[in-house]
Order: sequence, then C-alpha cells, then structure tokens
Amino acid sequence: MSQVEIAIILLTITVMMLSVIVITLLALIATLLARLNKIARQTEKAAKNLASFTAWFSPTTVFSAAVRAFRKK
Repeated sequence: MSQVEIAIILLTITVMMLSVIVITLLALIATLLARLNKIARQTEKAAKNLASFTAWFSPTTVFSAAVRAFRKK
C-alpha cells in the first residue's frame, strides 16, 4: 500500500468516527431538550397552581367569601 492509500483509509476512519460522534451528540441534545421541555411544562403548571392559590387566598377573596357565608345563614 502506498502512503496515499493509507492516508485515505485513515481519513475515512476519522470521518466515520466523527460522524458517529456528531450523531450521538445530536441524539443527546434532542433528549436533553425533551427533558427540559417536560420540566418547563411542570414548572408552568406549578406556577399556575400557585397563582390560583394566591388569588383565592387574597384578603379580598377570603373576606368576601366569609361575608357571603354569614349572609346566607
């Protein structure tokens, strides 16, 4: 084998290895983005629950509910 053939073989192997690495990194990034999306949805749901809880327990809402409860009796 000549040196040119050896260089071509080594370059081919290098390109194949780099291709595998790039594909693996893309798969890892896609997985990471999917997990981050799931965490973001859970955080958004928790924030909405906290906001509705805070709105319900505001002093105006609590006193209004208490006044309505005593008026009915």
